[in-house]
Order: sequence, then C-alpha cells, then structure tokens
Amino acid sequence: MFKSRLFTALLILVAMTVYSAAGAQNLYSEYDDGSASFDYVQWPFGGMEGSFGAEGPVWDENLEFPEGQTNGCGGGISGAVNDTTRALAIAAIDNGDGTKDVGVIFVFFPNGPETGSFGVDSVNFTTGFAWINRVSNLTMPEEGDDYQAWFDNLDAFHKFGSTSGTIHVTAVGEDGFSGTFSGQMGDPDTFTLLTITNGVFDMIDIPTSAVPEAFSLAHLTAAPNPFNPQTTVKLAMEKDDSVVVGVYDVAGHRVARLFNGHLAQGEHQWVWSGMNDAGVKQSGGVYFCRAEGNGWQTSTKLILVP
Repeated sequence: MFKSRLFTALLILVAMTVYSAAGAQNLYSEYDDGSASFDYVQWPFGGMEGSFGAEGPVWDENLEFPEGQTNGCGGGISGAVNDTTRALAIAAIDNGDGTKDVGVIFVFFPNGPETGSFGVDSVNFTTGFAWINRVSNLTMPEEGDDYQAWFDNLDAFHKFGSTSGTIHVTAVGEDGFSGTFSGQMGDPDTFTLLTITNGVFDMIDIPTSAVPEAFSLAHLTAAPNPFNPQTTVKLAMEKDDSVVVGVYDVAGHRVARLFNGHLAQGEHQWVWSGMNDAGVKQSGGVYFCRAEGNGWQTSTKLILVP
C-alpha cells in the first residue's frame, strides 16, 4: 500500500478538491482563515526533519495570498445535512522561490460532524493528512479532470500521504473544526517515511457562509448498505426540480449515471447493481451516490461487498 501512487493521490485529492474553484459551490460552510502546524522527522534514521506551520487567510482562486501574506489556511465542511459530512483544513506556505508547501487534514463524518478520535484510513480514504513539499507548478484539479494524471504531473520535491495515525477532533461545527493529529506519512516515489508529531489545527470561530436553505430540500439514502449484488437508492424531494443522480468512486470519477431529468416532489428510487455505465461489474469498496439539483446537493456512502 505504501508504494501505491494512487493511494497517496487519493488522500490529497479527496481533501483538496473540496476547496477548488469547481467544488466551492458544493460547500455548505467555508472558512478562509485559521492555523495548522506539525513537526516531522524521517523514519527510521532521521535524515529529514523540521516543522511546518501556517496561519492567516488562505490563497484566492488564483492561488495568491493577500498582499503581505506568505502563508495561510482555509477549507470547509461539505456534504448534505444529516448525511456523510467532510471537514478539512488546507494550510499553505509560499517559499519565496516559486514553490509552495501544502498541508491537508481531512475527516469524513458518517453521521454528521462530531468530536472524537478518527484513525487514518488508507483503504477507504475517509480520514488522513497529506503534505506536498516544494511544489512548483501547483494548480487545483477541476471537476472531470483525470485526478491521477493531475497528481502525477505535480512537480514537487516530495508528495506525502498519511499511512497511519490518528486525528483527534476536539471541536467541530458548521463554522469549522479543530484538533490534533500524529502518525506517519509516506512518499511512494522516493520511498521516504516521516513520523508526524505535535500536529495541531484550529478552524473554530471563523466567519463562514450560512448553510443554504436548499440543502434541506432533498435527502438521499440507500438500502441494503453494505450490499451485494444490488442496493436501492431513494431520493426524497420537497419540490419539483431538474436532477442528476450518479454513483462515483472515492477519486470523484463517475461510475454510473442513475438519472438525469426532471423529477416531481416526493420520493424516487433507483437500483444500482454495482456496474458502471458500460455494464462492467465494479470491484468491492466504497462509492458515493450523489444527487444534484438547482442550488443543492446531497450524497450518501455506498459499500459494495466483494
């Protein structure tokens, strides 16, 4: 697993795409200020060691900091109310030589935001942290991009993703989250492991946008779940709307489109048999069903049992 490029890419992409220009409209809460830091030392010999830290406003859509600012934090809490929720913090440093260091902490909450300890999940990519060291051509991926190709094309000294550890969320709400983290990161390209200690992030009491009322207009569920060979997805809507319903993998690629058209108020359902649009059976693992309308989005996790 440590040597898998896809593993590291997914950890970072799951977090970073939330704050991309393409994904910003899907946030029901954003924050653009905060702090994050950690210490690192190479394992087991200690040849690479130091600290990472950033605070203040994060960059804008052009990846530029406010005038006079060389580092900052931002992020958001996304997902549907009463559904799977994702919180993240993005910290960045402008090194002054055309490169940036970027750190990410992210947690998926299956039942809405909550405090507690969350172990790094390097299988389903639901919890983790990452660090891109001295990247010189940083961009943000957009919806529909080949995320693996995007990640491979980043020109960076190191691309670390968490391989083990724990994130302790001490406070969380619609206006941010805070906590501590520690564990190990791995760069599969250079076969480098880092031990992470004294990780701290604080995004609490940051002015945020209000939760759009539209998020309460639809709710998505699936049963049975976990499932094999099929599950029934149900969408409850409080008003008529044009809707797109699809199944996506953890990297954000669409696997199957279940519906695209106009729906009336009420409950609607579709059966997904674990196949993609070409009729090919998909491997077991975690997927996400997402429904989108005019100004709203709701999603639910799907677990396909091998």
